[in-house]
This record gives sequence, C-alpha cells and structure tokens, in this order.
Amino acid sequence: MEDSTDTGSATTARQRPKIPYGRVAYPAIGYKMGNRRMVTTVMSPVTYVGTVGSRDDWDPLQGTGTNRKEDKNHRQAIAKYIEETEDYVLNSVLVYYSPDDAKFVPDDEDAPISMGTLYVRPGAKAKVGDGGHRTSAYGDVIEAHRHGDDVLERLQDSGQPVIVVLDDDHARRAQDFTDLQQNAKPLNASIAQSMDRRQEINRILLEEILKGPHVPAFDGGKRIEFLTDSPGKLSPKLMGFKTLRYATGTMLIGTGVRSTRAWDEAVAVEIVTAGAEAVLQKMAAFWNGFGALPDVASVLAVQNGVVKLREKTWLTSANVIYALAAAVHDVTNGTDVTVKQAMEAAATIDFTRAGTTFHGTLVDPAQYDEAGEVIVKEKALTGRDAWEGAAEKLVAKIRRELAESVTTA
Repeated sequence: MEDSTDTGSATTARQRPKIPYGRVAYPAIGYKMGNRRMVTTVMSPVTYVGTVGSRDDWDPLQGTGTNRKEDKNHRQAIAKYIEETEDYVLNSVLVYYSPDDAKFVPDDEDAPISMGTLYVRPGAKAKVGDGGHRTSAYGDVIEAHRHGDDVLERLQDSGQPVIVVLDDDHARRAQDFTDLQQNAKPLNASIAQSMDRRQEINRILLEEILKGPHVPAFDGGKRIEFLTDSPGKLSPKLMGFKTLRYATGTMLIGTGVRSTRAWDEAVAVEIVTAGAEAVLQKMAAFWNGFGALPDVASVLAVQNGVVKLREKTWLTSANVIYALAAAVHDVTNGTDVTVKQAMEAAATIDFTRAGTTFHGTLVDPAQYDEAGEVIVKEKALTGRDAWEGAAEKLVAKIRRELAESVTTA
C-alpha cells in the first residue's frame, strides 16, 4: 500500500509563515503596485489615530518626512466637517510601515490580489504619507469628545480606509507624495459647488432658479456651464455656475465679507434669517432682471446670440456680473427700493464694449496718437478692486435713473 502521509506530495498544504507572538492582526487585502507590497485595511478613526506617529514635514536636506507645512485652517475645516456631518466621507489615507514592523500574510499566496491578515508589531507607529490634515483633524475631534458622547460613538462605529505600504525607503516615500499630488486633479469650482447640496444657496439655485420655472432666461439650466468655470468663446452659455452662485450671494450680502468660508457662512445666515422664500424672490427678481436687460433679451432667441452678446458687450464677464450684483445690493439694502426696480433701472446702462461705462475700473481704454492711430490697445482689468470700483459707478447710475423715474412720475 502507498503511504498516504508522503510529505513530498504536491498536495501537501503550504506551511504559513510564522508570525511573532503578540502582533496585532488586521483583516486586509494585499496586492502590489509595481514591485512593492500594498495592503488595504479599514480601522475605526479612533483606532487609526492611535496607530500613527507624529506628523513629519518634508525635510529635503535630511531626506525625511513626506508632508507639506500644516495648514491650520484646512485642518480645522476638516475637523468641523467630521464633527458636524453625520454622513461624512473621507478618502483613504496612505501610511508606511517598515517591513520589520508589519507583515502581510495572504490567504492565497499565488493570487496577485488576496484577502489576508496584516500583522503589526505592538507599539509600531505608521508614518503618514498622504492624509496628514485628515489624521490631525480626526485627532482634534476625538480629543474634544474623549469623555464620550454621540460624536465619539459615531467615530468608533465608523471606518477609515487605510492603504499601507510596506516600504522604509524615505526617498521613495517622498516621491510617492509628489506623484499623488501631481496625479490628483481637484474639481473646478462650478462642478464642486453644484454637487454640494448641503449649502442652501446651491440647492435653491439648482432646484428653483435653474430647474424651476422662475427664470425662463436660463432655459432650465441649459444657459449655465457646470463643467468649467468660464464658458468658451463660442459657447451658448451665459456664465458658469461659479459666477451665478457668487453673484447671487453678493446680491444678498454685499461685499463686506472677504474669505470664502466667512462668505459661505454669511450667505447661509442671510437665507435663514430672511427666509428661503423671500430669498428666492430676490434671486428670481435679480436674474429675471438680468435676462430682461436689452442686450441680453435681444439675443436669447437668436441662433449664436450669446456668442454675439459676448463679442459686443461686457455682460458675460464674471467681473461685470459681480459688479452689477454688488450695485443692486447697495441700492436695495436698507431702502424701499426692490431688486426688481433696481434691475429695471439698470436696463438703461450701456454695457457695450464700445461704451465707456467701465473705463477706469474694469476697462483700461485704448490710447491714440495725434493721427488717431492706436498706440495702446484697450485692456480688460480683473480682480476684486476692479469690479468693486465698477459697482460704485453702477450704483450711481442706478440711483440717478431711479430718481429721474420718480421725478417724471
């Protein structure tokens, strides 16, 4: 009879590697990118924060660290988001362990991608390669709620994806960080803002102003560009969502707030205090007034009309739209003048490129020699100072028109 205990048989189970006693085990998925072993696992944020070491900024002279200089505002913004948003979402973080500190044992050694177990030496601290601000923000929230409450319980029950690279080469770690930043493409503002329904201004603009029947000039949103911040020269779209949003908020709160975060908060407060319905009426009045401006109204029903509008007027310029929104706020804020009345008065303003309305603010006019030849071409100016200066001119013109209409009445 054959000996069924033959240890040389090909069917003999492969012996699993020995793992030193006391290692911490994490269920994981192992794979490779290039020649390096990668492991993906999930930990609760509370557990994750306890596994990483101190943040190491990049030091090119020593060749250590992978992180950029900490941005405290960015860290605080992430912490606020985690703390206040129940259904939050964060990308995976990338960390490094030395092969001496961690070992992955696959369930199937022959599979290029396999379930398995990541064994980590007790006390070993991972080095964060990408995700330093997220890690610090988690730590801030956990520390603020360490005595236990709903926020801490939510984080204990949540998971944070972690990509572990088993590599202790500091030069490769730094190169990874650079590669990750270069290969990541952030969303442009129009896409990101139109996706963000947590901000009430975005929701009202999308659901009521664009998709609703309140502003026919926008043709159900077809006249607004979402994929880029500025429509192309031959685009039939009037403006990007970024411009629509910022002009709307400026019409509501004016120009007193400078930072993006403070602006968002001020607009949100205005919507709450004034009421969503009252704000919607103001928005609709402003944008219907924009659509009724003679230059705009005359081209909307014409093929390639917006292209001609762009060529002959400044009305598709984001800076001019911001200036008009700021002017309407100044004219109506604290007065009996309505947004509708202010926009009707604005209809008398010359927005053409041939006009002089924006000379000295948004337009640096052409200069001519004695023979009438152009020696310096006309130049459009941009920036907040330029459009706020233009807004002051528009305020004067709107108020003058309103005063004259009262006199003639």
